[in-house]
Amino acid sequence: MSARNLFQLSSHKVFSRLSSTTAAKPPRVLITGGLGQLGTGLARELRKLHGEETVILSDIIKPEDEELAKGPFVFADVLDFKCLQEIVVNQRIDWLVHFSALLSAVGENNVPLAVRVNIEGLHNVIELSKQYKLKLFVPSTIGAFGPESPRDPTPNLCIQRPKTIYGVSKVHAELLGEYYHKRFNLDFRCLRFPRNHLL
Repeated sequence: MSARNLFQLSSHKVFSRLSSTTAAKPPRVLITGGLGQLGTGLARELRKLHGEETVILSDIIKPEDEELAKGPFVFADVLDFKCLQEIVVNQRIDWLVHFSALLSAVGENNVPLAVRVNIEGLHNVIELSKQYKLKLFVPSTIGAFGPESPRDPTPNLCIQRPKTIYGVSKVHAELLGEYYHKRFNLDFRCLRFPRNHLL
C-alpha cells in the first residue's frame, strides 16, 4: 500500500470516528501548518465531508490564490497563544488539527527554533484544546523511534529514543497528549505516519 493510500485510510478512520461523535451540525476545524505537506490534502477531504466554510487553514506563509479559492485561510503563528485563542473563539472552532512543525532536516539545522515551534507550539494548542474542550489531532511519525527500537514489526509500546529533535518532539507530543487525556479528559488523537507521507 502506498504512503498516500495509508495516510488517506488512516486519517479517514481517525476523522470518521470523530465525525460519528459530532452532533448534527458540522464541526468547525482549524488546521495549523495548513499549507504544509499534509494540511491541504486533509482540508480537501474534510471540506468534502463537512463543507468548504467549516475547515479553516492557517499558517505563517502566504497562500497561493488557488488555495485561497478552496476555502477560508487565516494567519496563525502557533507560538502566539493569544492569536490562536482569538481564532478559536472568533471562528467557533470544535476540532484542532496541529500540523505545524519543523521537520527533521530543518530542525537539525536550527534546534532552538525547532524546540520553540514543535514543543512550545504544541503546548499552546494543547492548552487551548483543554480550555475550550476541542478535539485535538497531532500527527506523530516513525521518526519517534530510534535505532534501539525493535523492528519488524515495531510494537506501539517500546523503547523509542529518537535521534533528531523532530523525533524527540513527537515523542513529547505523544506522551503529553496521553497525559492530558488521562488528567483532563482531553479528546486527543495521535497517529504515527510513515516517512513518505506526502499527499
